[in-house]
Amino acid sequence: MRDEFTSKTKEILSKRAGARCSNPNCRKSTFAPHTDINKSINIGVAAHITAAEIGGPRYDPNMTSEERKSVENGIWLCQVDAKLIDSDEMRYTVEIIKEWRAISEKAALLDIECYTHLPTAETGEDKRIIRFFSQCFDRPAFQDEFVQEGSIEAFDRAIEDTITAINVGCLKDRNGNILFQCLGKSYLSNTDWREKMDSIVDMLRAIRSRYHLAIQLGQISIGGENKGKQYYVFHNYEVAKWFDETRAQIIYLFSAICKEAGIPKLVFPRKRKTSIYG
Repeated sequence: MRDEFTSKTKEILSKRAGARCSNPNCRKSTFAPHTDINKSINIGVAAHITAAEIGGPRYDPNMTSEERKSVENGIWLCQVDAKLIDSDEMRYTVEIIKEWRAISEKAALLDIECYTHLPTAETGEDKRIIRFFSQCFDRPAFQDEFVQEGSIEAFDRAIEDTITAINVGCLKDRNGNILFQCLGKSYLSNTDWREKMDSIVDMLRAIRSRYHLAIQLGQISIGGENKGKQYYVFHNYEVAKWFDETRAQIIYLFSAICKEAGIPKLVFPRKRKTSIYG
């Protein structure tokens, strides 16, 4: 028998996440107006962190029925990410899902705390957000050519962390410590800047997808680490070139925003004595 959430529990989970998907790489709004004035559209799901029944993902036999259907065992997600976490329980562990929930709830609270201070027109607040994004891009993942990465697994994590930072306004280091906090891209009052940041996030997601595909196809082989450096081999340098060209497009697009905001632009790649591409 499944230990289902009550309607009240689902409502609490939704509100605690600010009615957005709790995956920090998504943060999609889950509610919208219906064509019927008396209805609304909901694409959100109250998902169980540990399964509601035996045999389900991350099932914990030590939990009671009440614990399984409690708020503490739930997370609010869009339908896609609700399916995602149950499709690979080895990757999406209890710890990772709880971290998603904590980040989402902090972001929702930050939205409320900062919203009352937002200007009614595009002013210095937008520039503050763009400066925050500039800090997010100030890392080797957006400075070095792909073949010069010390660790491409760290590269993948840096891209993921940057997506999270742009979406929820929270930048963390490799150990999970918060470095900077601000507002996410949805709070940019300049619609052109907001649309450009939406495009940038889409391109960052494409980089992560292409990276994982390259691993699966054997276009990149990853070995162990030695003295802080990771061993890896490219079997297709066109893949590395694609990563570099895509990041160059991202930096070019973001630098256009920086120019309008009066903030120093970024350059990719940073100057090196030699380049694999000549």
